[in-house]
Amino acid sequence: MNAPAPMRILLEDGEGRQRAVALEDGEILVGRAPGSAVVLEDRNVSRRHARFLRQNGAVYLEDLGSANGTRVNGERIGGKRRIRPGDLVQIGDWDLALEGPTPPEGAAERPRAAERPAPAGEPRRPAPRGAGLRLGWRPAVALVLVWVLATLAGYLAGRGVKKAPEPPAASDRTHLP
Repeated sequence: MNAPAPMRILLEDGEGRQRAVALEDGEILVGRAPGSAVVLEDRNVSRRHARFLRQNGAVYLEDLGSANGTRVNGERIGGKRRIRPGDLVQIGDWDLALEGPTPPEGAAERPRAAERPAPAGEPRRPAPRGAGLRLGWRPAVALVLVWVLATLAGYLAGRGVKKAPEPPAASDRTHLP
């Protein structure tokens, strides 16, 4: 019997730091707990968040009832789901991807999210997080700050600046005897 092809899980945190974990037959627990095989220190990750299972060359991902959920290609999953190389897995602020040989065509269970058409009457989903330009939170804060300042400037300009009344001229004063 042939040994299964090597596979690994690529991990990237919200700041772009990357690492990889080998995926052997069996399971890999992912969570915040120190006993997890893959520890993700993130407030949005549950202690026992999810697990990867490799069985007979196929890889499955199972959400373990996490508070914030697990997403595959932008779709929140419940329970166990088969994943393939190239699928984007999101756990908290972490992006994970399976790397390794693509399973043979006959092994396909269902099309990936990118290959499935949107149901009739339902808009297409946006690209998964991490698929496009990653700017972070700073540009959003800067944009809100510019908007607030522009709104404040418009408000003050609309009110106009009222001058204080001038004191009466010296000739207008009445002198008391």
